[in-house]
Amino acid sequence: MDDLIMVGYNFYLYRMQGIKIPIYAPLAGHYIIVGGSGSGKSTSILYWLYKAKKNVSDLYIADFKASREFEGISEHYAEFDACYELIKLYYKAFLTTPEGGNGKIRILLIDEIAGLLTYYSISKEGKQKADEIRQMMSSILMLGRSRKCFLWLSMQRYTASIFPASSGSADNFHVSVGLGKLTVDGRKGLFAGEHFEGEDELQFGQGKGIILIDGQPLRGIIIPKVSKKKLLELLQK
Repeated sequence: MDDLIMVGYNFYLYRMQGIKIPIYAPLAGHYIIVGGSGSGKSTSILYWLYKAKKNVSDLYIADFKASREFEGISEHYAEFDACYELIKLYYKAFLTTPEGGNGKIRILLIDEIAGLLTYYSISKEGKQKADEIRQMMSSILMLGRSRKCFLWLSMQRYTASIFPASSGSADNFHVSVGLGKLTVDGRKGLFAGEHFEGEDELQFGQGKGIILIDGQPLRGIIIPKVSKKKLLELLQK
């Protein structure tokens, strides 16, 4: 059975009844988190890493906009243009990983992936890099589970242009999270137009939103905060 990590609490039950019911998701899965600036994407990811790190053998972090939120967590860390080479490095590890992954879990976290692809798409040479990144991500999404290699993506707005329209890559995410107020198209792209009872009564804000876990119903979620300092202390033990 896949290892489970606690990704947050049921927001509806917490908001309406004051009951903290944990929500668990498989660590062995592809994650996507979407939310505007200040919605709590980075703190949410830090919390998930805090819960998951003891079970993750390799973590690669592409921090395109150099937010520094994840600096120091992994030796495989890159900013700006260096993100391209880091993604290629992870992809090489993915290609050489046998079926079953030798029991190890590898994660590639790309923060602000939409911004990274837009940046590269400005020039002809950059566009080739953007297309190459899309292809690498598509391969990881479709074949990664059997090798225990997973993709975690973070972005401010969800857009289908991140992947080739015919690839079906976006359907391979096992955990989708939307924080704060999402656009109509963004919400539809993440959750296929699904709704849950009581959703209209909730006021979403920082660290609060909607989660869809493969094989489970759509729910509201509230994600606790954990400081990077606390995560680093855990890594040093």
